[in-house]
Amino acid sequence: MYMKQDSMVRTQVYLSKEQEQALKSLALTSGTRQSELIREAVDLLLSEKNVMPYHWKQALHDMKGMWSNDKNAEQRMQAIREEFDR
Repeated sequence: MYMKQDSMVRTQVYLSKEQEQALKSLALTSGTRQSELIREAVDLLLSEKNVMPYHWKQALHDMKGMWSNDKNAEQRMQAIREEFDR
């Protein structure tokens, strides 16, 4: 994932040899850069500790099923789609 240079802050962390090897292995097998994996890990920790501000992914998750009992949901969604198809 590419991010603008000014939206990132460079930092340095020390990892144990085991952490370094596991991170390298995960990066190779997943095709994801080590730096992205580290950012994902930091996001996960901050989210679990409720330090991150309300995240858009959480907002989507919270909306799951909100129209499950709405008998007019299909028509409502079609109207929304038509509004954006203009």
